[in-house]
Amino acid sequence: MFTISARGIYGLTAVTELAINYNGNPMQIKDISEINDIPRHYLEQLLVVLKKAGITESVRGSRGGYILAKPPSEIKVLDVFTCLEGKLEVVPEDKREGMLSFFWNTLEKKIISLLDMSLEELVLKKQAFEKQLIYHI
Repeated sequence: MFTISARGIYGLTAVTELAINYNGNPMQIKDISEINDIPRHYLEQLLVVLKKAGITESVRGSRGGYILAKPPSEIKVLDVFTCLEGKLEVVPEDKREGMLSFFWNTLEKKIISLLDMSLEELVLKKQAFEKQLIYHI
């Protein structure tokens, strides 16, 4: 079954944090880790992978840390997951034959369509959701 691992969850969480702070100073690993309860050592490994993929950049110096390599509007959730999880498949290609192949293909297309959202859109949806929660309390 299609499952996003801790690697994908933590990676998306980290880049979303960077998207929220896009026009600010670089974020240090310890801050991203503490704010989002991500194990620091694991986060370091993920940010290196994301850097190699051109999603994040590191900034050296006493005020250094990590930033997004491109504007949040140009980075898709799908890019992050593909970088960290590999090709996303609901059902392996060799198991899609048969009477339900149309269903598996349609399901995968819908999931990929949802993941085609930019980090900017994700942040806006997150903020709208949080406003809704505050309003209802």
